[in-house]
Amino acid sequence: MSTVECAPIRPSTDLSSLPQPRPRVAPTKLVKLCYTMVHAAEAVGIRDLADGEYLPTDTTLEAGIDRQLNYLLDQVGCTRPGFRLLEIGCGYGHLLQLAIARGAVAVGINISSEQVRYCNEHGAHVYCCNYRDLLTATEWYGQFDGVIANGSLEHWVQPEDVQAGKMDAIYCESFDIVHRLLAPAVPDARYVTTAIHVKREVKPEYLLTPWGRHPRGSDRRHFSLLHNWMGGYYPVDRQLEKCASPFFALKAEVDGTAGYKQANDYRMARMMSGLYTNPKLVWRIVRSLARHPRITGTMIESYFIEKSWDWQFRGDDPPMKLLRQTWQIAT
Repeated sequence: MSTVECAPIRPSTDLSSLPQPRPRVAPTKLVKLCYTMVHAAEAVGIRDLADGEYLPTDTTLEAGIDRQLNYLLDQVGCTRPGFRLLEIGCGYGHLLQLAIARGAVAVGINISSEQVRYCNEHGAHVYCCNYRDLLTATEWYGQFDGVIANGSLEHWVQPEDVQAGKMDAIYCESFDIVHRLLAPAVPDARYVTTAIHVKREVKPEYLLTPWGRHPRGSDRRHFSLLHNWMGGYYPVDRQLEKCASPFFALKAEVDGTAGYKQANDYRMARMMSGLYTNPKLVWRIVRSLARHPRITGTMIESYFIEKSWDWQFRGDDPPMKLLRQTWQIAT
């Protein structure tokens, strides 16, 4: 557990005055690059890469995404004007905009300069930093009524961390950070996460071995493709619950695997159509290939050719599951 001392708590509703956190832990280069390349999808209107929640009558990607984001806001308690919300890994700011529409005071952090710029140009207030920088950003302590991490948690641990025995420690630190950010005067303050969890055996060596050395179609090849595009190592079932103690207790849990698969189906259809009809999308992919040929090539192989992203949720017993979890601050 960290020994950083808490600064005096002075809650504020002017979160735009919070100072830029000082760099503490550099973002993982692979994760930062993956979001630079994912920026290509914005050309066809794809600004949310997480799961959705769909009804049989829904016909668009956005319908399920909106329903899922509103669920997260309800779970965190963002149901009143003036609610102070932080989103860790805010993407293009869709959730922040929905929170602002509810009357909340919402702030995001993100390591992608492209996404941060987009958010700030479209009415949100977002800082470009790593969430781990917030451990020593004492001016941020106690400033929020709730925190959401929608899909960002999947990037926080790398296979090298697992080899070094640091996986649980990184998750424990993340709960410690969020605990410090929540206002002590809110006794039932909540932290809401969504994260892919792995259901099949995966070893760090699978991810660190070049994907081309694994048999085509094997779990090991898909794991390696996903890591070498997106960067990250997924938690296993109940791991986060163990690491949350003593800071948080699990209040609610929903399996969003089916909603993630359906959202991915919508995204894949739109991306495939865009390859033939949207020059902006093609240009962004070509530009990424010129700047980062190896990683962009892995992204194309993983997403379009071998479809490792779809593989995660395919079949009657998919290798991954998506959990939406609501954590209540421990008393």
